[in-house]
Amino acid sequence: MNTLEQNKSNRDAKAENSPRTLGLQDAILLMSLILIAGFVRLGNINDQDTRSFPSLTSTAEVVDNKDAFIGKTVTIRSKPVKKVGLSSFTINDEPRIIKEPILVVNASGVPFDLPTNRNRKVEVTGQVRNLVIPQIERDFNVNLEDKNYKGYINRPAIIAKSIKLVQ
Repeated sequence: MNTLEQNKSNRDAKAENSPRTLGLQDAILLMSLILIAGFVRLGNINDQDTRSFPSLTSTAEVVDNKDAFIGKTVTIRSKPVKKVGLSSFTINDEPRIIKEPILVVNASGVPFDLPTNRNRKVEVTGQVRNLVIPQIERDFNVNLEDKNYKGYINRPAIIAKSIKLVQ
């Protein structure tokens, strides 16, 4: 056996007999993995994260369970159906299932024009209320022209605090 092979053999024998200890790099890697796991865990249960991605409600749910939704805040994504008044329009995210759309009253304080592209959706977040015009006008500081809303009186409406275009 030559000297090189003998040195290699001695080194291998020492490595087999000595226990492996954690080095600084191993400790850093282990701590990093623990921190990442902690951040992932906290991110999944943090209430703030769930508010940034609101759960969506369908128009059919609101119409079918009107009494359960009155006074609750909902978020609906839908293609707008038609403009009703200066600050209102209707939405229906399931037109083949439900025939009556829901009225959306813009109470956000920010003007909103319906998209010209009929395939664009809007995301509406607001409180579900029965449309009683004097009460809505008083509670949300909006002005609704009675003649535009005859077919929507005492039906569910969403008084929107937020309206935005989505894909």
